[in-house]
Amino acid sequence: MLLDIVWGVFLILVMVVSSGATVEIFEKLAHNIRTNRLILATILVGFSTSLPELFVGVAAAFRGQPQIALGDIIGANLANLSWIIGGAALVFGSVPIIGDYLRKEIWLTIGIAMVPFLLMFDGGLSRFDGLLLVLLYLIYVNNLVRKGSSPLRHLKLSGRRPVTHRLKTIIELLVETAKLLLGLGVLGLSAWMLVNLAVKVSGSLGVSAFWVGLIVLALGTTLPELILTIIASEKKEISLILGDILGSVAVNSTLILGIIVLISPIGYTDPLQKGISGLFLMIILGLFWLFTRSKHKLDRWEGAVLVGVYAMFVGIQMMLV
Repeated sequence: MLLDIVWGVFLILVMVVSSGATVEIFEKLAHNIRTNRLILATILVGFSTSLPELFVGVAAAFRGQPQIALGDIIGANLANLSWIIGGAALVFGSVPIIGDYLRKEIWLTIGIAMVPFLLMFDGGLSRFDGLLLVLLYLIYVNNLVRKGSSPLRHLKLSGRRPVTHRLKTIIELLVETAKLLLGLGVLGLSAWMLVNLAVKVSGSLGVSAFWVGLIVLALGTTLPELILTIIASEKKEISLILGDILGSVAVNSTLILGIIVLISPIGYTDPLQKGISGLFLMIILGLFWLFTRSKHKLDRWEGAVLVGVYAMFVGIQMMLV
C-alpha cells in the first residue's frame, strides 16, 4: 500500500508538471494561429488549471469507471471553493473581491456548479445530459467573449511577419506542436495509470470508486489551482485567484463532465455520498457569498471557516466508508 501511495503521488506530480508545460506550449501556438484570439484566450484560461481533471476523467470514462471522474470533479469543485481560496485568505490575511465578480461571476458559478446535481435527480447522467453540459459551456464561453470578461481579453492578433522569417516560424511551429503532442501524451498516460491505481486502491480499501475520486484524486488534481493561488498571492495579483477558481469550477461542471458523460454515462450510485457532497457545495457557496457580499473581501477568520467546513466534509465522508 505504501508503494501505491508513493506511485500515486509521483503520477500526480507528473500530471501537474506536464499540464503546466502543455498550457505554456499551447499559449505559444495560439499566438501563431490566425483565428479569434479572444476565444483562444478564454479557452486557455479555462483549461489552464483543469487539464488534470480532464485527462483523469477521460481515462476513467474509457476504462468504464466514470464514478471516479464524477467524484474527482465534485471533489475538485469543493476543494477549490473551500480550502484553496480559504487557505489563501488564512495565509495572506485576506482575499479582496475585485470587479464584477461578486455581482455576476459568483452567482453564475453557483448556478453552474449545481447543474450536475439537478441533472442527476432522474437517476444518473445520460449522454443527453452530457450534451446539455457541453452546450452550457459553449454558452458560458460565448458570454465571456461577448462581455469581454476574459482575463486575456486584450490579447491581440500578431501582425504579418516578413517573408524572411516565415520559414523560421514554420519550423518553430512544428517543434512546438511536437512538444504539445508529447505533453498531451504524458498527460494521457499518467492519467490512465492513475485511474488504474485508483481502481486498485478502492478495491484494496473496500471503498467506492466515487469516494476515491472525491477525496483522494481531487486533492491531487487541484494542485495547479493551489500553485496559482500561492503565486498570485505572493505577487499581489489577487484578481487572478478568484477568476481562476470560478473558471475552473465552471469548466469542471460543464465541458469536462459533459465530455466524460458522452463517453460513458454515469449511474446514480452512492446516493448518500453524492447528496452530502451537493449539500456541502451549497453550504460553501452560500458561506462564500455571505462573507463577501458586504465588504467585498474574504477575511482570515472567514477563510478558516471555509477550511474547517471542508475538513468537516472529509471527516463525514471518512465515517461513511
